[in-house]
Amino acid sequence: MFSLLDFFFKDHDFLYVGMAAAVCMLSAYACMSLLRHAVGMEGRTRTIWLTVSALSVGLGIWSTHFVAMLAFRAGFPLQYDIVLTGVSLLIAIILCGVGLAVAVRATTIHDRFLGGAVVGAGISAMHYVGIAALLLEGRPVWSDGLVATSIIAGIVLSGLAIVTAMGGSRWRLIGGAVLLTLAICAMHFTAMGAADFSNCLPLIHNGFDIDWQMMSLIVAVITLLILTAVLGSIVLDEADRRRTEREMLREQLDADRIASVTQKLELALTHMGQAIALYSAEGRILLHNERMLELLGLPSHTSVEGKSLEELAMMSYGFNPDDELGLAGVERIAREHRELAQRGGEIVHAIGDRFMRVRHNPIGDGRWVTMMEDISESKRNEAAIAHLALHDTLTGLPNRAQFDELFERALVEAEEKSGHVGVVAMDLDRFKEINDSYGHATGDQVLRVLAERFTSVLKPGEVVARLGGDEFAAFKPFSSIEALREFLERIEGVLFGNVQHQEVLIATGGSIGVATYPEDGKDRSKLLSNADLAMYRAKADFDAHICYYEAAMDESARWRRAMVKDLWNAIENDGFELAYQVQKSVATSEITGYEVLLRWNRPGHGWVSPADFIPVAEECGAINAIGAWVLRTACVEAASWPSQHKIAVNVSGVQLAQLELVDLVKMVLYQSGLAPELLELEVTETAIISDKKRALNTLRQIREMGVSIAIDDFGTGYSSLETLRSFPFDKIKLDRSFMQEVENSEQSKAIVRAILALGRSLSVPVLAEGVETIEQLNVLRHEGCNEAQGFFLGRPGRMTWGDQKLVSLVMA
Repeated sequence: MFSLLDFFFKDHDFLYVGMAAAVCMLSAYACMSLLRHAVGMEGRTRTIWLTVSALSVGLGIWSTHFVAMLAFRAGFPLQYDIVLTGVSLLIAIILCGVGLAVAVRATTIHDRFLGGAVVGAGISAMHYVGIAALLLEGRPVWSDGLVATSIIAGIVLSGLAIVTAMGGSRWRLIGGAVLLTLAICAMHFTAMGAADFSNCLPLIHNGFDIDWQMMSLIVAVITLLILTAVLGSIVLDEADRRRTEREMLREQLDADRIASVTQKLELALTHMGQAIALYSAEGRILLHNERMLELLGLPSHTSVEGKSLEELAMMSYGFNPDDELGLAGVERIAREHRELAQRGGEIVHAIGDRFMRVRHNPIGDGRWVTMMEDISESKRNEAAIAHLALHDTLTGLPNRAQFDELFERALVEAEEKSGHVGVVAMDLDRFKEINDSYGHATGDQVLRVLAERFTSVLKPGEVVARLGGDEFAAFKPFSSIEALREFLERIEGVLFGNVQHQEVLIATGGSIGVATYPEDGKDRSKLLSNADLAMYRAKADFDAHICYYEAAMDESARWRRAMVKDLWNAIENDGFELAYQVQKSVATSEITGYEVLLRWNRPGHGWVSPADFIPVAEECGAINAIGAWVLRTACVEAASWPSQHKIAVNVSGVQLAQLELVDLVKMVLYQSGLAPELLELEVTETAIISDKKRALNTLRQIREMGVSIAIDDFGTGYSSLETLRSFPFDKIKLDRSFMQEVENSEQSKAIVRAILALGRSLSVPVLAEGVETIEQLNVLRHEGCNEAQGFFLGRPGRMTWGDQKLVSLVMA
């Protein structure tokens, strides 16, 4: 180190050293300035600026070397080989040009450093070729360590110079120029210190050399060229500065005129819910808003300008570049979008759990604008709506629409494969009672739990659906009857169980009807209808929960449909008649009233028992119209009788459930003129218990009018003391079934005696139905019964009056 410093201070003319440093600094500054200009250019223009920059630094390095050589006191005049001197200049220009080109095209700091390192290598190569151009007798002795140090210093400092100069500020430009100057000077003087010229003498002039005076002239010319380049770069900088100021001023003036529009546009781009991007004709992003990064799932600081469609797809989808299958997918997606961008249109892509609607709009020059919108919420809404359209909202099971669709598919497949399908209709028992007794929340919970249990026992291909209310349906493709039975056992196991809700334990049950394809039908509606028929048969059979369809059920169904049609015709055409059966006091045999009985002479069938047609009328809804006709007709006829007698009219459970019954009774009494105390309505406890709260409220309103209320068929069905306690009935009607054995059966007699005692304790009179013998009447007298009716006391018939007296009771 000390010998190097000693060499520098003793063997150099500092005037020339200063000149060398000045030339080096000027050329370094010109190079860095021109290089920065080249970065902002494209194509041919960039090449021109790179060439000028390479010339500037190459000439500068060369000039610095030879000016410094002029400063070197070798002890004799130095002469140079003209060819090697020229070669050294070319080496400086070419290698520095390559390094600068690498730096200009670099995308990372490492690439820029590499470009600077190539420039450093050019500096070293130029120097040692320039030393080789010296015409000397003998060879200089070299220090290998200092030679290596000179090369490394040139490479490292040049790399740092390029990295520093290509920043944004002017100070970085100056810093880069200083570092490049240090690289050139450090390399040169370290290399010179590595050489020992003590064994060297000048060669004789041979005509192809350059003496030091000529070299001084050449260096002066080149220095002028460098100064020209520097002045040119300064002029360019000043021109750029002024042009930039003018452009900024013009832009400011334009901005002042359209400031509000620009602000609105910027706000719109920043805050718009859609992503927007401008693509080049090559499919690379030129411009985008922040929303695009957000929708692609990329961090906000991600730089995507210049990225291709393939690169974007890999970034957003997360493909591995080494995965050939992934790359194929990327290329396919990019190809689809390029083709779509040429003609315009939109496509929906799934990115993770999100859905994106992408629309491309070509703008005519190969470029296109892309709009991207997150439609995940609308997709979820569509899916929810689609789910609601095909599923029951309460239980989540398939609804009727989806069941029909799935059932149709199963039938088609069964037909193609000659298979079988079993279809099941299910109806819960006493579900209305659950709702009435424990509330609809409990009823809903029962349905939900049953649905969960159904779903848990299903196997592939099996379906259970809720059709509405407490109705369920199911089907199963099967190849053996054992498989169908096993399915039904699972269904029955779910249907019959317990459901806990809050502090209530509900026992569930139901009726199951089964029909099979193709034995019981070949189309969906026929099979479902037949399964329903079988289910109703199961409901009527207390000993069986599952009933298979039989052809005879069809006959019964057709019979019921025909009866329904005739019932409505009878309502429209006044096809019903009334009969009256007398009610008498057991003790005095005085008439206490008449029970109104409905009769129907069905065309083509004759007289039909009410026991046959009343249930059908209740099922089809005709009972309301029939009941209103009976009440109105009976009241009108009773009001016209010369002698006033109470009439008893039966009210069905269906009528009792209608809120309009109170208004109907009130209107009929008003229109007929019948006194309310002459009307008695008979209801069964079964009719009351189906909706007890509503039924008792309706009866209270009717009783407040003065109309009597009797409980009919007491002793059968529920016969709950709670019902008698909850409502003040005016009469208890003992069911006729007890009178059939009352003469010979002590048990029947005991039951009659108990009911009569119950009536006396409640101060409610008891009427016995079905009295057909004097013996039965005597038993009632002995036990203290209040009233009676039956064939022994009078058969039902039509009323005819003459001279305002009862003349006859014509039998019907």
